[in-house]
Amino acid sequence: MLAGALEAWQRWRARCVPDARQPWNCSSSARIRYIEATPAQRFREALTALSGITDPSERAVQAHGLQEATKASAAHLRAVVGESVADLRDRMSLAQIAELLGVSVQRISQIATGKHGAARPRPSLIYAFRVPGEQPGRWYGQPSALPAGSYQTGIIDFNPGTNPSPYAGTTLELRYGPVPDDGLPAYLQGYTTVNGVRIRPTAIVQEELFREPGTEARASARSSR
Repeated sequence: MLAGALEAWQRWRARCVPDARQPWNCSSSARIRYIEATPAQRFREALTALSGITDPSERAVQAHGLQEATKASAAHLRAVVGESVADLRDRMSLAQIAELLGVSVQRISQIATGKHGAARPRPSLIYAFRVPGEQPGRWYGQPSALPAGSYQTGIIDFNPGTNPSPYAGTTLELRYGPVPDDGLPAYLQGYTTVNGVRIRPTAIVQEELFREPGTEARASARSSR
C-alpha cells in the first residue's frame, strides 16, 4: 500500500505551495476543494459501487482494497478525532461536542482522555531512512528528530511496483518512532511492514521515496547525521 498512495499523493502535492518552513503548506483554496469532495462521500460511493460489479473476482479485489484502506486509516482517524476534541475543549463543553458529533457525552469523555484515562501515545512513523553502504552516514528525512534510545530501526527491500522511485529495488535502513504527526491525510498515506509491524512514513520521507528519478533530493530531506 506504500506504493498505492502515490497517485493521490501526487494530486495533493500539485495543489500545494512549497514552503521551506512547511514543506506541504496547502493554500486555502486547495483545502476548500478537498473539503468539498469529502472522503466520507467518496468512501460511501465506493461501497455502493461494489454491488454493481458482476465479476466476483473483481468484486473481491475491490472489496479487499477498501477493507485494507479502512484498516490502515483507522488509527490515524482516531488520532485526528482525539486531537480535534482536545482543541474544542477550550471553547466547548463535553455536551456540546457530543451533540456536534452525534455521540454520547460518555463517548466524548473517553475520546478526550483516552479509554483508560490517559492521553493516547503518538503513533510510530518512519521519519528517516538511508541506503546501507551508500555514502555512509547520509540519511534522508529528519534523522535527529528523536534522541538515541527512543527510536527503533529496521531493514526493508523497497519495491514500489510500477511507481517510479530512485530507490526502487534497493535495501533501506529505516528509523521509526513516536515523532509528531505531520497531518498527512489518511487517503495519501502509504504503509509498509517493518519488523512485523505495519507503519507509514512521514510526508518528508514519502516525498523523497517517490522523488522523480534523476532529480535532486529536497534540502529538507537530506542530512548527514
